[in-house]
Amino acid sequence: MRINVSKATFSSIVGIGQKVKKAAKETGNQYLELNRGVNSVVGIDLTEIHKLMDFNTKEFQLYAPNLGIEDLRKTIVKEYFPTFGKFVDEMSSNISITPGGMPALDLIIQILNVENIYFPHFYWGSYSKMATIRNKPFSFYENLDYFDLSKLNEGSCIFICDPNNPTGVKMDDNELFAKIHKIADTGAIVIFDSPYRKLFYNDNSFEQLIHPNIIIAESFSKWIGLPGARLGFIHSSNKEFNDELNIRLLYEFNGVSSPSQILVNTIISTDQGQEAIYNFQEETKEHIKMNIDYLRENDILVDEIYNGENPIGIFAIINKSEDYLFQHRIGAVGLDKFVYHEKDNWSSYSRICVSVRHELFKEFMKNII
Repeated sequence: MRINVSKATFSSIVGIGQKVKKAAKETGNQYLELNRGVNSVVGIDLTEIHKLMDFNTKEFQLYAPNLGIEDLRKTIVKEYFPTFGKFVDEMSSNISITPGGMPALDLIIQILNVENIYFPHFYWGSYSKMATIRNKPFSFYENLDYFDLSKLNEGSCIFICDPNNPTGVKMDDNELFAKIHKIADTGAIVIFDSPYRKLFYNDNSFEQLIHPNIIIAESFSKWIGLPGARLGFIHSSNKEFNDELNIRLLYEFNGVSSPSQILVNTIISTDQGQEAIYNFQEETKEHIKMNIDYLRENDILVDEIYNGENPIGIFAIINKSEDYLFQHRIGAVGLDKFVYHEKDNWSSYSRICVSVRHELFKEFMKNII
């Protein structure tokens, strides 16, 4: 059989997860799975939500429209761009529903005809895997001051993840958005992929990203705690891009899950849903803060990265290796998996997920202090 080989390798993060699960099954011991990028403090309580949903409607049981259910797209406008509410019909036409954040990013990479994609120095490994599969050239930048604006043009594409995955480093918002616009004004395309932001910031910041050369890729996995719903969206105000995206959505997915869309719309658009989001976020953020404080108090955070600041988000970089943590029944991902060059420099550090209950976190982490 002749096949087109992607030349991408299997995700290290997935492989580590399988290794941890296998060890737990074979030994009968509990492992703390901090290798995963999901919130594990508490689930969102949907007790009151399902009472608001009618499972016997055609909308629930049949294919969703190609761009997504109209009510959900309008709800996204009201949630992400609240001061543009009177333009909800116009704004919602710039939103396309996707089956999660990764497919959103893959569609964007497919569509853009660029000469180089720039990923952050510390980056989510799937970025480069998707670029490799789609035969897109890529390189890396240290920070947003790296770019000579005079050399950027419509052949350039810059990925921004803030707060950063894996480090949790966060730029000042005023500086961040000012630099994003300077880059976009050169004709370069900016991809804003920051799925952890809305867990910590309930503001109008996404309104600062409305620009013909800025594309937002967003997910509902992190900030409302529903990775299993596999739902996200793309926002672009560029008509050419949206027209091509519409075609690819049809032939890639033929409509994204109607039940997932109705569920997320019900959560975001109702008082009961907003209360559930608030309770989920408050408890999650409380335990994240306690866990990061615990790491700071015990000198486990890597100050080479943080310079005395604390990470923001669900991840932190600690000064223990992946293998050392595994020996102590803690699943983690070596920081070398999140850089493309000089991997040996970072292999003694690990990314861990700090979105786990504090008492469980301490129970395992006390053994490595």
